[in-house]
Amino acid sequence: MQGKRILVTGASGAVGHTVTRGLRERGHFVRGYDLSPATLPGEHCVADLADLVALRQASADVDTIIHLAAVPDRDNFADQLVPNNIVGTQRVLEVARLNGVKRVIYGSSVRVVGGIDWQQEKIRLDVGLVPGDHYGVSKATGEILGRMYADRFGISVICARLGWFVRNPDEASRVESVVSGTRIYLSHDDALEFFVRAVSVEKVAFAAVFVVSKNGGNALFDVEPTRELFGFEPRDSWPEGSSWSNERYFASPRHGASLLPK
Repeated sequence: MQGKRILVTGASGAVGHTVTRGLRERGHFVRGYDLSPATLPGEHCVADLADLVALRQASADVDTIIHLAAVPDRDNFADQLVPNNIVGTQRVLEVARLNGVKRVIYGSSVRVVGGIDWQQEKIRLDVGLVPGDHYGVSKATGEILGRMYADRFGISVICARLGWFVRNPDEASRVESVVSGTRIYLSHDDALEFFVRAVSVEKVAFAAVFVVSKNGGNALFDVEPTRELFGFEPRDSWPEGSSWSNERYFASPRHGASLLPK
């Protein structure tokens, strides 16, 4: 299969680093876009999402944008979450429209359903959007924007509701003490497997799906729709499929940030 041309926003972050490296290893052209310098060799644009000229130039010759740039946890809503997570996502989608980019894969979060009980047997897509905090609201708003751009402008938009992508040894030490922590885990390898499939799958106009690891067959979120649409077969259970000391995953000081799902 011919390689894609991909722009990854937030390429210097934990998820972005893993996805950028993995997609390049599979033969895709990947250009990074981040406020921070590149953590990997290859094309990289250091710029803010607010810089529409830079963003449009960086995406001018790509067919796919993977949008991972965001404030990664609770923060001031008006000053941080709105301009970065909501307005920033709208800018990415608008630039995709202007440049004729065919697909946007949006890094959403399982916290778009953080307002319901996470100790139940299974959470399915039909619960809708039920954020439990302002961070969850910002990610849910990104999904709504994605749906509008898909319906109105014909851009293929995939919203990946990512589980707990553990970023560092300190965060790893807390997984088992957090309610449902081992059930919402998303390994680095499983996350990469999803994005590899999401950039190549055909005929998806819009989708919002949960992306978590297998977790002993006891994952909190229903990944059957993810399997049906993308052929995604998660393999890992906590703590498999990730490393908190291997340079392959951690080459950026930004990976010291924590991202507790609840």
